[in-house]
Amino acid sequence: MDALARGNLKETRRVFSVSELNQALKELIESKFPFVWVEGEIANVKTSQAGHIYFSLRDDGASLRAVLFRTYRSNLNFKLEDGLHVLCFGRLSLYEARGEYQLIVQQVEPVGYGVFRLALQQLQEKLAKEGLLDPARKRPLPFWPKVIGLITSLHGAAIHDFLRVGLGRNPLTRVLVYPVKVQGEDAPLEIMEGLLALSSFNEVEVIVITRGGGSIEDLIPFNHEGLARAIAASPVPVVSAVGHEIDVTICDLVADVRAPTPTAAAQLVFPKLADIENTLSLLARSLKRAMTGKIEREKERLIHLARRLKDPQRKIAEQQKLLDSLKRRLDLGISKQLTRKQQSLQSLARELHVLSPLAVLERGYSIARRVPDGKVLRSAEEASRGDELEIILSQGRLKATVKEVIARDENL
Repeated sequence: MDALARGNLKETRRVFSVSELNQALKELIESKFPFVWVEGEIANVKTSQAGHIYFSLRDDGASLRAVLFRTYRSNLNFKLEDGLHVLCFGRLSLYEARGEYQLIVQQVEPVGYGVFRLALQQLQEKLAKEGLLDPARKRPLPFWPKVIGLITSLHGAAIHDFLRVGLGRNPLTRVLVYPVKVQGEDAPLEIMEGLLALSSFNEVEVIVITRGGGSIEDLIPFNHEGLARAIAASPVPVVSAVGHEIDVTICDLVADVRAPTPTAAAQLVFPKLADIENTLSLLARSLKRAMTGKIEREKERLIHLARRLKDPQRKIAEQQKLLDSLKRRLDLGISKQLTRKQQSLQSLARELHVLSPLAVLERGYSIARRVPDGKVLRSAEEASRGDELEIILSQGRLKATVKEVIARDENL
C-alpha cells in the first residue's frame, strides 16, 4: 500500500473507546436478542446477600453466565441446583464494566422432569430433614371419636362418599364440616384456616382433609409447604385422603394417617357399631375371666389364712391357763418373799432388842431423868438436892426427890 493510500485509511478509520465499544455491543445484543429461551445445565449456583441468584448455563461446548434477580424469584417454585437441566427464558445483556454478556433470567423450567414434580421432591426432602415426615411423630387415631372434623369442598363427590360410608358405619358420631376450596391459589390458606378453626373445638378428636382425584396441577394446594407445617402443628390427629390411591401429596406424608380415598378415610375414623359391640363383648368376657380368677385366688388365700387362724375360744382358754399359772407363780413368789422379809425383820428385831435400853432395864438397871427437863442423869454430880427425878424401871416408873448427892464411890 502506498503512502497516499495509507494516509486516506488513517483519515477514514473510527476509533472506539472501550466503554463506547461495550455500549455499542450491548445495544446490538439487546436489539438482536430481546427475549430468548436457552436450554442448558445449571452450574456454579450462588445467592447474593441481596437475594439475587447467579449461575451458569452450559452444554458440552460452551458456558453462559446468567442471573435471576430477586424481583423474578417469586416465579420460581423449586430450588436451583448444580446439575439441573433447565430451560431459561430471559433477555441477553452485556455487563459493560467487565465486557461480559449474560442472560437476565425471568423464568426457569426443568427439562424432562416437570416443574411440579421437582418442586414436590425438593419440598419433601426439606421436610424430611426437619423430621416432619418421621413416623415416630405420627399419632394414633382415637378408637371411637365422638366428633370428627371434616375439611373438604361441599360440591365434590368426596364429602358425599365420606358421609355416606362413615355415618352408615356409625350414625352416633357427629361430623363438623368446614367447607373450603380444594383447588386454586386460595385453597391452601382456606384449608389452614379450617385446621385452626376445627382444632379450636375441644370436642373434635380427629380432623380429616379430603378431596377427589385430579391431575398433579389440581393437587398443587395439598403440596403447599405452609399447609404441611399447619398439619404437623395440629393439636389433634389429622387424616389425609387426597386424590386417588395412586396420588401421594405432601399433605399425605405429613398427616398422622394417610387414607388412599375419602371412603377409606371414613372406614378409618368411623368404627362400626357391630365392631364396637364385639369389642365390648370381648372386653366383658376378659373382665369376667379376670374377676373370676381374682375371686378364686382370694378364696384360696382366705382358706389358707383360716387354717392358720386358731379357734378364739381355744386361744382364750390357753391364755387363761397361762394367766392362772402366772398367778400361782406370783402368789408363791410373794409368799416366799414375805416369809423372807418376816424372818429378816424378826432377826433385826432381836438385834435391836439386844441394843435397846429396855433390855438393859430388864437386867436390873434403871434410868433416872430429871424433871421437868427430862435430862437423863449419867452421874450424881448432874443432880442437886431437892431435884425431882423420874426413875424408869423395867416394870413401871418411880417419882423421887433427891435428899442427898453422894459423890462417886471409887470402890464401885
